Amino acid sequence: MESISHQSKPIALITAEIGWGSMKPSAEIAPQALLDAGLAERLGAKVYRVPCSPKMNETSPSYEETERIIVNHIFEVKAAVVQAIQDGFFPVIIGGDHTSAVGFHAGLASVYGGLGIIWIDTHPDLNTLETSPSGHIHGMPLATLLKRGSDSMLNAGKECKTRDNQVAMIGTRDIDAGELTWLNEGNINCMTMDFVRRNGLKSAIEQAVMTATADTNGFGLTIDIDVLDPVDAPFVATPVDGGIMLKELISELCEMPMREKMMGLEVTEYTPRSSDDDDAACELVHKIITAALPSLV
Repeated sequence: MESISHQSKPIALITAEIGWGSMKPSAEIAPQALLDAGLAERLGAKVYRVPCSPKMNETSPSYEETERIIVNHIFEVKAAVVQAIQDGFFPVIIGGDHTSAVGFHAGLASVYGGLGIIWIDTHPDLNTLETSPSGHIHGMPLATLLKRGSDSMLNAGKECKTRDNQVAMIGTRDIDAGELTWLNEGNINCMTMDFVRRNGLKSAIEQAVMTATADTNGFGLTIDIDVLDPVDAPFVATPVDGGIMLKELISELCEMPMREKMMGLEVTEYTPRSSDDDDAACELVHKIITAALPSLV
């Protein structure tokens, strides 16, 4: 690990410009929309662009071809994460659909070795093609990181060595049958919205940090904004009622313990319904990043 503390580094915004995982073209343009709304300037951040090719309006691929496009993008996200760290920045992914998580966590692992994962998301994203009701690959990234899925996806995330018992989920409330079977193995610390309501978000974050730092070199923090209640974040691919309120998430992120162990952050799944959403989404994403990284902004 580098001698300079990662907590003293400026922010790199890495744009995961992809919608193939959710099959939502608006997810593909979401990172650029956040930049156009002024996110980088507000954070004083350097931008590393990771566009996807081909774009969704250019082709109608088969499932196999779609997966290949996604895998290629994952490799590019991973390379951008590594490059940003080598350039002296703290990596922050903005997306885009959640396939970015594979490149994000694999990139962190390439630099820092074994890390835990904190997964703040409505969905566990533990599906494989065999268990997914929709077949959409944005529901599969954590499964890939934990070594279940297709050979090509596993190859894309191979640097990640995170084990099930080093993963903590917060705010889950939409779990598919195959994901539930996996969670019922009891190795992943899954704190559902029912848990959050009973015990409080503060307790959930504290437990998540303990899980993700047990026998690791730190952790990567994933925040899918669909974990928020649609009242606060209606502009996501798959909104689900009954989520965390933005004010509470911001408050508790500001108090997150062992923040020095966080090696990277991603804020994903902004999926605009129209350009009218961009300013509000920029404000929301800015609040999340500044709450998670108060020493860097």
